[in-house]
Amino acid sequence: MDTVVREMACKSALHRHNSKWLPYKYDINVYRGCAHQCIYCYALYSHAYIGGGSFHREVYVKTNIAAVLQKELRRFRAETVNLGGVTDSYQPAERDYKLMRKVLPLLADHRVPITVCTKSPLILRDIDLIKQVDAAGGAKIAFTITTLDGTVAKLIEPNAPSSSARMDAVRTLRENGITCGVHLMPIIPYLTSDEDDIEAVFSAARQADASYVLAGALNLKGETRPLFMDSVRQSFPSEYGLIRALYSDKAAYRAYKKNLYTVLDKLRKKYSLPIYERIPARQEPEQLSFWDA
Repeated sequence: MDTVVREMACKSALHRHNSKWLPYKYDINVYRGCAHQCIYCYALYSHAYIGGGSFHREVYVKTNIAAVLQKELRRFRAETVNLGGVTDSYQPAERDYKLMRKVLPLLADHRVPITVCTKSPLILRDIDLIKQVDAAGGAKIAFTITTLDGTVAKLIEPNAPSSSARMDAVRTLRENGITCGVHLMPIIPYLTSDEDDIEAVFSAARQADASYVLAGALNLKGETRPLFMDSVRQSFPSEYGLIRALYSDKAAYRAYKKNLYTVLDKLRKKYSLPIYERIPARQEPEQLSFWDA
């Protein structure tokens, strides 16, 4: 499935959301849509705000986002901002547009703490800028790694970089002193939920010196459900009936999740990997003047 890249001008860069579950209140999305084409993507709904279209086949590039952000940061209180709430900031278009290399210095200048979750080792290109942001306000990076089984990964995340390349990038960021975790999510029943498969990710994360592992079950809502089910039916016909039955039976799904989180708790203790690591508070320089603020 080919992806078409289109340019657009944005009116705002910082987006405030009201979720009580997230550890941050603001997102910056330098793109709309995502070329990775993951079958479980929760963000398919977001294209409705720009007049529809295919989230996976039409990627919109916010070419003026750095200029807009620069204006907004003049009156922004420096609290944590998540880069890429509904898309991957380091998807293929970023190789050409390099928007993150314009956005990150602005956040460093204003001492804004950041989080970034990606599936792309392209983020290593910007280690120099991430270090600047980290020193100024704090930075926490994460890689979504759903499975180390390359065959399964290629079917559920067809255009994303390999899981092994992502885990290598975790190691590189940690070697450079950057907080970097693994998001083992979503865990897909019958496809990536086997205990041995999950343990393989925990073991690799430990070897890569990951700061934490955040894991979670697959929830199917809205536009995601039909796309996911259709993809599973085509790529995993043997598991399709089992998955469909599980998500049609609330009691069975609750039992599955209870068992899954029991396994996760056991592995978390075995590999000494916390569930989350917050950005450490940065100390203001002594004798900071008004003009430096």
